[in-house]
Amino acid sequence: MLIWEFCIEKGRSAETPKFASAYRIVLCDRMRISLAHPGVGPFVQQTAQALFEAEMLAGYWTTFCDRPEASWRKPMVRLTRAAGVDLESELERRAITSVPMELVRSDPFWEILRAILSKAGADSRVVDAVWERGIIRFDRRVSKLALKHADAIYGYEYCALSSFREAQRRGIARIYEVPAPEHDFVEKLIQQEIDKFPELDDDGRRSYFVERQEERTERRRQEWNLADVIIANSSFTKQSYASAGLDVSKVRVIPLGAPTVNECGLAGGSDDSKPLRVLWAGTFSIRKGAHYLMRAWRSLAPNEKEAGLQIVGSVALPQSILRSLPSSVVVSPPIGRGPLFELYRAADVLVFPTLCDGFGMVVTEAFSQGLPVITTSRAGAADLVRSGENGIVIPAADADAIAGALDWCIRHRAELRAMRHRAIEAAARWQWHDFRRELIGQVISGLEAAGT
Repeated sequence: MLIWEFCIEKGRSAETPKFASAYRIVLCDRMRISLAHPGVGPFVQQTAQALFEAEMLAGYWTTFCDRPEASWRKPMVRLTRAAGVDLESELERRAITSVPMELVRSDPFWEILRAILSKAGADSRVVDAVWERGIIRFDRRVSKLALKHADAIYGYEYCALSSFREAQRRGIARIYEVPAPEHDFVEKLIQQEIDKFPELDDDGRRSYFVERQEERTERRRQEWNLADVIIANSSFTKQSYASAGLDVSKVRVIPLGAPTVNECGLAGGSDDSKPLRVLWAGTFSIRKGAHYLMRAWRSLAPNEKEAGLQIVGSVALPQSILRSLPSSVVVSPPIGRGPLFELYRAADVLVFPTLCDGFGMVVTEAFSQGLPVITTSRAGAADLVRSGENGIVIPAADADAIAGALDWCIRHRAELRAMRHRAIEAAARWQWHDFRRELIGQVISGLEAAGT
């Protein structure tokens, strides 16, 4: 039996955010935790790094990640470059830099297939079916291989059912992270938007997802019930589960951290003689409120001397919504974090009018580069936005509110530029190292409370 000895220091300094506790942890025996997630996003890698720094990481299980040392890498990059495909950038986006690669176990086939189909413009139903097949295979593989030398499994929403069941059978602790609001809450919200704007239903494909909603919600609920500790990234995410009738007593809320601040962003943006640079970063989808931004931009109708909008990310709206775009709008494919952060520094404001987001890392990423943000009260990260100081918080699903905020930015360039200082300060108050420290403390205290 593992014995844990730790104390939680109650005192906080004036500079410490209200959600931060200082943990001093003394381990009498090392708990070994296997981390399993099909992706390599920043929040997953930060969790892996937190476990590694605490000498608790048994292994990081994922699907497709970059393998810089692989013999196939250079020839494949050269071959695809000759065919006009930028494989190098795609691999860089999937690089794992937080932990030694010898701790990483990958199973890439189904994720590579899904990515190829998605980039080739395949039917969304086909892409989803491949994704589903890959997730189920990934979870089963984790259940068979990742628990052998582990005392706990750290899994994520929708990809942990088999591994949690096997962990329960073996008497192994189960830690569950939910990076998004409750599934039915999200799906009902999207259906409401399609009912309101039928043109958002791309050739009736929505019915495919509606048919699978009940089954997918049930899978998530079984995972929830099997978990000993649940990690949520915001009070908004936690509340969505409480509203759905789930027991949230085992939920620990830990906001995601901000990247290291770059004070060069204070001098970023454009001067008053140039058009306002408005940036969108991330998937351009219904859930993110992309269709409301399009309506707002067309309503505002800024000329090219007043403002320009750059959309960077995968487009998940029907192409009909993007027909006849104004010349002031530019759509670009996803890019690596380095180039994206350069765009943050060059832009004047980030627009993130999400209808429903557990957190919204683009907010803290933008803040770290000195970029003010327009977002809605339905983003978990909106807790960090002080309207009128480092950004603007508006109601969700309101094109007029988006247009009004953008119009204010066009007409108040000096005030907008002054927000860059407050944005940097907000990012500096809660960095990724703060998140990692808080996560380890909350995992340990949560497992102690669960009696594992």
